[in-house]
Amino acid sequence: MRLVLDTSVLVTAIRSSAGATAEAIRLALARKFTLLLDLSLALEYRDVLLRPEQLKASLWSRKETLFFLEQLEALAEPTEALFTYRPLSIDPDDDMILELAINGRADAIVTNNLKHFRGPAAKFGIEVITPRECLSRLARKGV
Repeated sequence: MRLVLDTSVLVTAIRSSAGATAEAIRLALARKFTLLLDLSLALEYRDVLLRPEQLKASLWSRKETLFFLEQLEALAEPTEALFTYRPLSIDPDDDMILELAINGRADAIVTNNLKHFRGPAAKFGIEVITPRECLSRLARKGV
């Protein structure tokens, strides 16, 4: 599967090592699916996860967080936004994720925010799923 992980998924995963979100990240790190990433999303991941309040909530140091992000960046398939489609979502911040998914030919966007993504993603044949749904689909594929 070719997946884009919304920033909310990473935030949830670093705050708790239990649950579907953390397991989805473990599967990404184990290369059980193709993680799509572009420069804009990589920079957003860094901006959000390195905020003082996120570091405090995660109990991770800045160095640990950077190591985690570097691991994700190293295994991800780099994707360029060759075509732009904005505006797509009612939340303009979500357009970057949608464009990455479209340009990367993603099977799905994994997010905790289904409402803003489902309509626009469906127009391009991209599913929008929760981390729990992601795990179910990967399990059906034998991952």
